[in-house]
Amino acid sequence: MKTSIRKFLSGVAAVAIALGGLALGVGSAQAADANGTITVTANNGTAGHTLTAYKIAAYNSGTYSATSAGKLDTTTFNYVVDSSDESAIESALDKAGISASASGTLTKAQEGLKQLSEDSSGTPYGYKTGTNTGEKKERLFADALAEKISSTDAATKWTPSSAPVPATGTNTFSATLPEGLYLILDTYASGGNSANSTQSVPMIVGTTFANTKITDPGNVGTVTLKDTTAPITKEVVTKNSTAQDNDPSSFTTDNDPSYNTTDTVYFKLTTQIPNYDGYASDPTLNNPNATRQLSIVDTFEEGKFTDQTVVSVYDTTKSQQLTLNSDFTTKAESTTSSATDLNKLTIDFERLVNKAQADTTKNLGAAWDGWESGDTITVIVSGKLSTAATTTTKGGSTAGTGADTQGNNNTVQLTYSNNPSNTSEVNTVQGPIVNVYTHEFTIHKVDAAGSDLQGATFQVSTGGTPLKFKKDADGAYVVDKDSSTATTDLVSDSNGLIKVKGLKASTDGVTYTVKETKVPDTSYLQAVAPTYEVTLKDGFDNDGTNPARSGTAAKAGDDWLTDLSYTYTQDGYKLVTASTNDTSAPTGDTAYVKNVTSITQLPKTGAAGIAMFTIIGVAVIAVAALFAVRARKAAQRA
Repeated sequence: MKTSIRKFLSGVAAVAIALGGLALGVGSAQAADANGTITVTANNGTAGHTLTAYKIAAYNSGTYSATSAGKLDTTTFNYVVDSSDESAIESALDKAGISASASGTLTKAQEGLKQLSEDSSGTPYGYKTGTNTGEKKERLFADALAEKISSTDAATKWTPSSAPVPATGTNTFSATLPEGLYLILDTYASGGNSANSTQSVPMIVGTTFANTKITDPGNVGTVTLKDTTAPITKEVVTKNSTAQDNDPSSFTTDNDPSYNTTDTVYFKLTTQIPNYDGYASDPTLNNPNATRQLSIVDTFEEGKFTDQTVVSVYDTTKSQQLTLNSDFTTKAESTTSSATDLNKLTIDFERLVNKAQADTTKNLGAAWDGWESGDTITVIVSGKLSTAATTTTKGGSTAGTGADTQGNNNTVQLTYSNNPSNTSEVNTVQGPIVNVYTHEFTIHKVDAAGSDLQGATFQVSTGGTPLKFKKDADGAYVVDKDSSTATTDLVSDSNGLIKVKGLKASTDGVTYTVKETKVPDTSYLQAVAPTYEVTLKDGFDNDGTNPARSGTAAKAGDDWLTDLSYTYTQDGYKLVTASTNDTSAPTGDTAYVKNVTSITQLPKTGAAGIAMFTIIGVAVIAVAALFAVRARKAAQRA
C-alpha cells in the first residue's frame, strides 16, 4: 500500500503510513509557533495504554506552501532538526539502512528524513510476517529511535531536546503539538479495567498542517494504534455418537447442559493466535525475554469434576491437528491442597508460536511452522461430573454471567505476550464461565398412617436399565456408573427417606421408573408395592454475553437453568402421593410412597376393589394348584 503523503511528495520525505505498521507525516505552518494535531485511533480501546509523543524534527513553519490544487508544495518543504538531536537521528537512520549526506543548507539528518518516503510494508505493523525484523526502513528507523530512548547506556541514549508530550483521550488519543515529525511510544498496563490488547509497537507520525491553504492533506496527522488483541471463548459441547475425539467438528453446541453424575462433559475453548509481528522469538525457548507466550488455562470447579483431560487441539483455520510435546505441552495442577483433584489444566503453545526446535533429550518434536497470526485454535477438554457435584431441585430466574451456585462451573483464561520489547510481559484475559447441572428427587417411605418406614428397597431405572448408585457422606444415593461397588438397590433410612442424586433432565424430559422391589417386612403387602414414573424436564436461558455466540452462532453453549419440573405417573393403587393425607400425584421433588398391611388400607378410590380381586385371584390359583397336586398324588397311590 502506498503512503498517503506520497500523493504530495512523489518519493520525497514527510509521509503518512496509516496501515502498514506506522504512520509518517508532515505538516506546515505560517508562524514559528504554529501547531498541528496528532490523532491515534485505538480500535481495541485506550484503557491501560499511555501514549507519549517525542519530537524528532520540526516543519519549516512559515516557509512551506500549498500548490494551486491545495496540496503541499514539496519544493518548499523541509524538516528542521535541533542540533542536539542530530547525532541520535543520524545513528537511527544508519541502523535503518538510510544513507544520507549533508547538502546545501540541509544537514545529514534532514536529508535522511526526506528518504523516509518509500511505500510502506504490506505486512501488519511494517514487520516481516511473524518476526521482529522490520520490513521497511520506516519501521527500522522507528525501532532504532525507541531503542535509544529506552537505553540505559549514556553513550547511546537519546533524550530529545523537546519535552515529551502525552496524548490523551477515551476512544482515541489526541494531542496538539508544535508542527513536526514525532515518535509515538506506548506503555501498557494489563489487568483491571485495561483493554484486552498489547503494547503498541513504536509509531512515527507527523502532525497536521497549520497552513490552511493545504486543503488536501491526505491522512497526515492520523495513525492507528499498532496493538493487537486475542479472544478467548468457552462453551459446553456435545460429542456426536459416531465422532472421533480428535475431530473438533464432532462436537456441537450443547444448550441443554444437564447430566448424570459420572457422565463425561465436554467443553470447547477457542482463541486466535495473536499478531506477533515485531515480537522476538526464541526457537530454543531459553531466553524468557524473547520467548513468545501463549497459553490457555482451563479450571474446573473444585471437587465437582474428575478425570480432567485435554481431548484434542487443532488449528481449525488450517485444518491441522496439533501435536502434544511438539506444538504444545499440558500441565495438570490442583487449585487446592488435594493431590488428586487436578482441576486446573494448562495448554501451553509457546513451542508453536516460537516454532520451537526438536529436543530429543526431552522427547520433544519440532513445532509445526505452518500457522499464521489470526489462525483459530480450538481445544476440547473434558471432565466427568463428580458424585460430589452440586445437585438442584429448582431452576433460577434469569440467565446471568459467571458461576451459578446451583450448577457446576468451568472457567478459562488466556495468557499471551503484550510487550514486543519483552515477551515475558503478558496479558491475562478472563474468558466465560459456563455451568452444567444435575438434579435430585426424594422418596419418602411411609405406612398407611403416614409414619416413616425404614428398610424398604427401591430401584430407579431409565430406558429399562436400572441405574447404579453409591452412597455419599450424607447418606444420599448418587448415580455412579464407574464404581465396582455401586448398587442398584436403594434402601430407606430411619426417617423413611431415600434421596436420589445426580440425575439428568432435559428440555424434552427424562423419565425415571421407580419400583419398590422389597417392602420393609412381611407385615406389608408386597403384591401392592408401588411402581411409578417421574419425568424431569428443564428449561434454560442462554447467556447472550458469551463471545462464542458471535458470528453465525445463534447461541453459545452457556446456559443458565431457569426451570425444573417434576411430573409423576402414579401407581394403580395411588400409593404415591404429594402428601400423607391425600391421593393426588406429587408435583415437586418429593414423593410420599405408602405401604399397607391389608387391602382395607388402600385409598378408597376403586383401588381397594381392584386389589381385592387381584389378591383373591392369586389365592384361587394357589388353592387350585394345591388341589391338583393332591389329586395327582392320590391317583398315584391308587
